[in-house]
Amino acid sequence: MKFIDCSACIGESSINRKIVNHENYPVFEKVKQPKNAKELLAEMDFNGIDEAIVYNTAMLDVAPNYGNNVLLSNKENYTGRLHATLTVLPTKYERDFQLEKLINTMKTHKVVGLRAFPKDCRFMLDKITCGDLLDYMISSNLPLYLSPQDGWEMIFNVLKEFPKLTVIITNYGLWGSDRYVYPLVDNYENVYIDTSDFQEIIGIQAFVERFGSEKMLFGTNYPMCNMGGPIATLMGAKISIDDKENIAHRNIERLINSIKL
Repeated sequence: MKFIDCSACIGESSINRKIVNHENYPVFEKVKQPKNAKELLAEMDFNGIDEAIVYNTAMLDVAPNYGNNVLLSNKENYTGRLHATLTVLPTKYERDFQLEKLINTMKTHKVVGLRAFPKDCRFMLDKITCGDLLDYMISSNLPLYLSPQDGWEMIFNVLKEFPKLTVIITNYGLWGSDRYVYPLVDNYENVYIDTSDFQEIIGIQAFVERFGSEKMLFGTNYPMCNMGGPIATLMGAKISIDDKENIAHRNIERLINSIKL
């Protein structure tokens, strides 16, 4: 079976990695981290993962623009089996993130998604602050990666204003978040959940029985999660092979192929 990891990280943090635990409190753990694309690809090969969509830890640990430049400075990070995502700031108020400049960068490097960390980067992900960017993302079918590590309200609020936005939820904690996830997936047609933390018993099976397999994406959130866990959870789920294929690679391929930069 082909596997495309929808969210993995390259680069060593200057601090321990921030991870969401079961009570939604952030904890900091020392985890093995791939210093470069070569080390990430070696881990993917060990686990049988074909491709991965990546970002660099410096986007959050240092600054979004610095981390974006680090990722794009080496073609090995976003060519071949790896595909780039960038982190954004409000395009109206940040010179390095002006929308036209950002679009040109995404086209040049074939970027397949954007990430936002509004609390850590001290901005509001809403219409008055980021409306031009979010409208563009809707028109171009460009996915936005969001983590509820600082609370789910931000995700609910941005989707109320931008219900057509494509959102991929990642890094949400290992204990069940169904009461947050289910309303979002049920009410917004372009909301997806990655499988990285969806490792509870019959979690994937219950999701697929309720919503089908088209709204779930295989992801590892590596290195915050070990790659083997999400693979074992998906392969052990009591769902059809066709559903597993959707989750493992077809859904993310469909999203990537629909992007119109």
